[in-house]
Amino acid sequence: MSKGNAQEARFIAIMGVTGCGKSTELKRRLGAKKRPRTVIWSPKEKIDNYAALYPGSVVVRTVSEVLQVVKVAGKRAGFHVVFVPTLERKKDAAMFDVVCKIAIAAENLTLIVEELHSVTTPSHAPHGWSLVNFMGRGCGVEVFGLSQRPASVDKAFMGSLSEIWCGELPHPPDQETVAKIIGCPVQDITALCGYKSIHKEMRTKKITRK
Repeated sequence: MSKGNAQEARFIAIMGVTGCGKSTELKRRLGAKKRPRTVIWSPKEKIDNYAALYPGSVVVRTVSEVLQVVKVAGKRAGFHVVFVPTLERKKDAAMFDVVCKIAIAAENLTLIVEELHSVTTPSHAPHGWSLVNFMGRGCGVEVFGLSQRPASVDKAFMGSLSEIWCGELPHPPDQETVAKIIGCPVQDITALCGYKSIHKEMRTKKITRK
């Protein structure tokens, strides 16, 4: 990724219920292209084990630890940070705010946010996350946002996407949200089950079903 390159600093949503293949899709994408600088927000790290993706990953639980790693790396050196939040929404939203601000300041990295609905709402997001949506591409920040509940994710992110991938979603509000973003009948979303998925590339408007 290069600073200011909107083509490479992409915003990608990966949505679906647990077990539909979200993590598999993310890890497939991460494995397909070298990403030397990553910050991963991982509420279920014991299960997802994102630290295993990159040798030398640092697993942290405080904002100051993230800042220290990024400061040492500077603007060019590689790093891989996995942040494990507390699962207390108010505390996590505050820490997520700062982690996002650190990502913007660091530039040229990949920011991966698991369970995005746990730190945003449709009408509100921490200021740092708003900055990522507003300035991220210009700073070379690529974003992957994952969630089981797309209807509960902030609209700024959902309206800024380069791509959206969706697996099974059992709840009608989530189905309707994704159908509107993709521009397909809601029945196409309700029909997803098992490992079936639908993907849309926003720039080309190409829709792929698997």
